[in-house]
Amino acid sequence: MKSKLYLFLLVPILMLASCEKWVPDGQQNIVGSWRITSVEQQTPYGSEYVNTGYENGVFYFGNNGNAQYSDNYGQMNGTWRLLSHPSESTNSLQLRLYDNYHNDAIEWEFYSVSLSGNRIIGYMNRYGYDYRYEFRRY
Repeated sequence: MKSKLYLFLLVPILMLASCEKWVPDGQQNIVGSWRITSVEQQTPYGSEYVNTGYENGVFYFGNNGNAQYSDNYGQMNGTWRLLSHPSESTNSLQLRLYDNYHNDAIEWEFYSVSLSGNRIIGYMNRYGYDYRYEFRRY
């Protein structure tokens, strides 16, 4: 009987541990202003630097999930979401920014992201290539 009780308690714990979890604001040091310092495309021959066109602007991550990007040409508004994947010991980041006036959009999904102090490093796969983005606190 006791073994059935332990099994009954173990199943919900395992299910909860494997789920994606939204990391509450403030736990991760992402809130604030950031700039892209480098983007590298990973190729079979090594890596090469890429210009995204967003290096001259500032990204802002608000504490309520709102996001902005602004540069000399205008501003985009949207949302960010940081997810924790406990079973894989990783975090991922979703960033959605839109500017309807200039018909521009950023829809980035970093499958792995690490935050340490004044630096964010995120990895994204687009068009069959992996990219490494590095942001620094502005």
